[in-house]
Amino acid sequence: MFTKIEEKIKKLEKYRDSKFPILSVYLGTEGKKSPNIKILITQFHSLINKNLSEKEKTFFKKDIEKIEAFIRDAFNSRGDRTIVFFVSGKNLWKVLDFEFFLPPILILSNSPYVSSIVNKLPEYKKYMVLLIDRKRARLFTVHLGRIEEHEDVFGVYVPQKVKQINEAWARGDKILRHIEDHLHWHLQKIAKLTTDFAKDKKISFLIIGGHKVLFTKMKNHLPKDLAKKVKGNFVCELNIPLNNVFLKSKNVASSLK
Repeated sequence: MFTKIEEKIKKLEKYRDSKFPILSVYLGTEGKKSPNIKILITQFHSLINKNLSEKEKTFFKKDIEKIEAFIRDAFNSRGDRTIVFFVSGKNLWKVLDFEFFLPPILILSNSPYVSSIVNKLPEYKKYMVLLIDRKRARLFTVHLGRIEEHEDVFGVYVPQKVKQINEAWARGDKILRHIEDHLHWHLQKIAKLTTDFAKDKKISFLIIGGHKVLFTKMKNHLPKDLAKKVKGNFVCELNIPLNNVFLKSKNVASSLK
């Protein structure tokens, strides 16, 4: 099963050894911040002047203008580090963007130049984030600087309510046992739904977030194969915004490299 970016790379393979010339352009800068649009355009012009003849510049004039317009109007300047173009007039227009840095380059060939991307992909493994507390759960996948929440996984799951406990029933350790039984059922259900989701998803590792007291219990409820993939955790509330989930999980994932 391919990831979305692998599917896009695979689709580009049909343009290998094409009858028409293809311009592959990689633009980006190193550092924590996304590159400034003016810097990208300057970088683009520099690559054009270094790598294309006057005749080639004329041939790709409309493509060059289209790339520059895209950078000005559509580049995500909040998060992306690299933007890649594969163009050839009416024959091909493909844009990919990445959170990680790829060295700037411009290559004119009869095949899309994808080696830089393919060589970098193994460094950015797909992982899963599971947030839990005693009442709820949320599940996410993170890959290549993108986070996606899978609300449908727990959408049909409604946790059991703890029954009202009267004074006569609440003798000895019955209250604690009742609460623990409810928690066990809650975590067991989460474990099953998470395991079902993870099948055939090519998940490299799992990060558990939420309430700290539940981390070990949650891991113990997971099947052995999935439990072995738990590589870290972070504390948060379940109503944490999506971007904060991404940032917290990214900090954990970065420490694993």
